[in-house]
Amino acid sequence: MSREQALLNTQVGTYGTEGEQLDFSYYDEATIAAATLTHRLFTNPLGSGGKTLDQTNLTLAGQIPQGQLLDVRAIKIMYTSNAVKGTAALQDLFTLLTRTTVSIKLANKESMGQWTAQELMGSALQFAITPTNAGDNIAQLQPKFHGIFPLNKKIILAALTPFEVTVIHHAAPAATLEDDRFKISLSGILTRVS
Repeated sequence: MSREQALLNTQVGTYGTEGEQLDFSYYDEATIAAATLTHRLFTNPLGSGGKTLDQTNLTLAGQIPQGQLLDVRAIKIMYTSNAVKGTAALQDLFTLLTRTTVSIKLANKESMGQWTAQELMGSALQFAITPTNAGDNIAQLQPKFHGIFPLNKKIILAALTPFEVTVIHHAAPAATLEDDRFKISLSGILTRVS
């Protein structure tokens, strides 16, 4: 049986003797620093530079393992604050999302897609207000941070094909966001040979 047939033949259901298809995500994380304007995600695998499983699940630098194929159907973006923030940090976060781009790059390709972090987070409206008097509950419009961005056309990551996700802050992140973390997840259907 050819390798292609083996990948297609998952028998009945999700698992089979030749291979399996899984709802799966490869993810990687970076830390916000005012002095760092560019982050290259998926370039340091698990264990490299102290990366732990909560930070990345990629086992090879910039590649998925032999015998795997990931049809990326969505990009997920998560953001975690390193501490409780004051209200001014909300505008700093909005500025960061608006002034940050995310692109997926494959070997020898300029880009397979490029978006703003604001778009990926599903934050169409960013308008921070504080009450005039402390304790007033003023109705305010708040963005719906969804964090899952379905792709119109899937991106195929084949085994051992070099790739990375480049995150560029087009303005230095504010000091209030220092040491916050963001995670990018490439989600879809993983097909792998058993």
